Amino acid sequence: MTQGTATGGAAQTPPAGRIRPTLHGSQLRGARLTLDEKAALAGTYGYPGLDFTLAEVRAYPGGPEGVRALLAREGLQAATVGGVFGARLTDASDAEFDAALGEVKAAAQTVVACGGARSGTGLSSRAERPRDALWPLVVDRLRRLDDALDGTGVRLGVEFLGVKTLYPQRPHVFVQSMAEANRLLEAAGARNIGLTLDSYHWYAGGDTLETIRQTPAARITLLHVNDAKDVPRERLDDQDRVMPGEGVIPLGDWLTAIAATGFEGYIALEVLGPRLAGLSPAECARLGKEAIDGLLAGPPTGDRPGRGLRPS
Repeated sequence: MTQGTATGGAAQTPPAGRIRPTLHGSQLRGARLTLDEKAALAGTYGYPGLDFTLAEVRAYPGGPEGVRALLAREGLQAATVGGVFGARLTDASDAEFDAALGEVKAAAQTVVACGGARSGTGLSSRAERPRDALWPLVVDRLRRLDDALDGTGVRLGVEFLGVKTLYPQRPHVFVQSMAEANRLLEAAGARNIGLTLDSYHWYAGGDTLETIRQTPAARITLLHVNDAKDVPRERLDDQDRVMPGEGVIPLGDWLTAIAATGFEGYIALEVLGPRLAGLSPAECARLGKEAIDGLLAGPPTGDRPGRGLRPS
């Protein structure tokens, strides 16, 4: 793999604005900020989008309309609104899944009311049941969830987890790569459910640029970006990520492959672990915007190829 390079330099607008930065909650390192404070940070540092949750919307004065007005004041859009689907696809009981499914349409309507169109959920990489037994159950649940989202105007990004060291207590491997997640969604005939594509999980899962190139643009719903230390992929620690350009993931090539699919949407920094520990929310917001802008701007003259996203 090509070593990444630093992402400094003046920020530039991404090609046609198709891939846009959003301020993600994990980037704020657990800081207990109000939605007003998060929006102010995003506005101050020039993020076009903001990620937040349905719980924040419901608690906000004026509800969805109040949130929409807040975003408008700060010049922001709702990039991802978490919480549309509140159960785990792999290990929820049937009763838990049915209860969460019953809330999807109303939750999606709230997302749309505050100006959003995207939400997300996770997909466990390991499970208590063997893969052959679990696969048809998850396919059926995805079909039902996809049907519940139909006509709401909201797309759900399912995040696969490629890091092999996660959940070692669970005996059975389930889905640990983008290629497998694609097969799962194809088996479900998903129309309203796509993938949350995280560069760390893509790299740890052993996927290739060709996997991305063969994925329809509509399948990619959300992007998370980060970098990985130079250790064997099977030993990567999910809670020890580094900033874009500090590791070994070929992020420029990754973004270029995504852009070539025609993807249009938001990209969020998600650097878990100690790398940003101890920094203020403002400093984290500033560093994240600079890192993403550097990737989207492409390499300066004389830099190595593959660092940034070049206009086509």
